[in-house]
Amino acid sequence: MTIEPDFWDRAIAMCRRHGIMIISDFAYGEVCFDGYKAPSFLAAAGAKDIGVEFTTMSKSYNMAGWRIGFCAGNSEMVKALATIKGYYDYGIFAPIQIASIIAMREHGEVPAKQSKVYEKRRNVVCRGLDRLGWTYEKPRASMFVWAKIKNEHLKGQGTIDFCLRMMDEAQVALAPGRAFGENGENCVRIALVENDQRLKQAMQNLERALMPRQPKPKRPKTATA
Repeated sequence: MTIEPDFWDRAIAMCRRHGIMIISDFAYGEVCFDGYKAPSFLAAAGAKDIGVEFTTMSKSYNMAGWRIGFCAGNSEMVKALATIKGYYDYGIFAPIQIASIIAMREHGEVPAKQSKVYEKRRNVVCRGLDRLGWTYEKPRASMFVWAKIKNEHLKGQGTIDFCLRMMDEAQVALAPGRAFGENGENCVRIALVENDQRLKQAMQNLERALMPRQPKPKRPKTATA
């Protein structure tokens, strides 16, 4: 699901009424497709009075595993976070911090390039889903595609058992939607973390496992005089 800028205006108004602070997780904020631009919480009027926004270098700068990001917004909330961090750990390895600073200062074009990579992968997966006949909403952002499995492919199984079966029969690992809550039943989440060819192969494997082609009928032999 994606949002428009007025979402944050409504959220801020609601939280003001109820005395609630906002913590926005903007980890996928720069991974957007088809011209869509995810609205930052901090771009909304009054945001810094009521909350903070977190983001990470993992997605937009391909630094997964480096465990580095940052928080900005309400000064008191940031101060409280700094206090907690002071007790929790001793800081991030300095070269990683320096690399992240250089990435943001000198390579601001990288997130847009990364988004193009993920957009192409998304299209590969969606074409495969079309062949399978699964329903989905083409995502405008993030690194995942959610799809609803056809009942005839489930064969009466729950989503978790179906995904285990696909590991055996298609050699493809899918994330069962049920693992994210009961509303995810009958759905799977497909990650766009592999390259185009591996994603294409995965979708072909699913197609072969779930929609095996019928052998062509043999032509009768013609007698010759």
